[in-house]
Amino acid sequence: MRKSIACVCVIALLPTGVLGQAPGGLASSPEPSRLSRSIASAIAGFRSPPAAQQFVGDQDRNRVSDWSRVQQLQPGTEITLTDAGSLAAKTRLLGATDAAVFVRMPGGPTLPDRVSRALIDIGGQWPEVFSGAVAYSQADGVRVEAAVIFDGNRKVADLAQVVRRAPREDVREIRVPGQRKGNTRMAAVGAAVGAGIGLLVGAYVGLSMADKYCGSSCSDEKALVGLSVIGPPIALGVLGYYRGSRTVGGMIYRAPPATGDGTGDAK
Repeated sequence: MRKSIACVCVIALLPTGVLGQAPGGLASSPEPSRLSRSIASAIAGFRSPPAAQQFVGDQDRNRVSDWSRVQQLQPGTEITLTDAGSLAAKTRLLGATDAAVFVRMPGGPTLPDRVSRALIDIGGQWPEVFSGAVAYSQADGVRVEAAVIFDGNRKVADLAQVVRRAPREDVREIRVPGQRKGNTRMAAVGAAVGAGIGLLVGAYVGLSMADKYCGSSCSDEKALVGLSVIGPPIALGVLGYYRGSRTVGGMIYRAPPATGDGTGDAK
């Protein structure tokens, strides 16, 4: 498919004199058609946004070691946590304080949905609940008390099997799944430019097929002409949108070097 689209674009950019030249004929300097020049101009303007406008994700050196970014994450967010002496593990954030993060224990027991939701709802109370200083309960019967999780009168699991406390000083990295975001204006411009290029290419191919002799039936040729007018604008418009947006997210926190200046090394 990529080869087909590339061939269409190359044909569209060829000077009209090349397509109509007789075999063995010499063309001193064929002039490109007006349509070819328009397409070339549009493609030249269809470029990546300046570096200053791009989302830098993992390369944001000024913020990557800011612990408040962790505390701003919503409880229940899927994260990848790396701390001292352990490999990176995917888990769910339950809460974060100035001193630690509370997460679901990787590989822990499967819990009923309402119990999982209750653990997320504890939020900022996790330090007291985890230490056993206070009990937490909900109207539906889910409660955490004496380091045990109950669903009604049934013990579900010990708290230590389900929830893990990772001290801040042990946390090395916290990542979240990347999300496609970006400058809305750039994405819209990219989609418009892409659709415009596709329309020019489609029109050029469609017009070149319009005069083609189709024999007893022209149904196939009509279908191809319609496809050439509709397909390229849609395909290049979607491509333009993705060119105008960026996948961001990734690194939320990286611990600064022990002898660093607190900005971290976010390579």
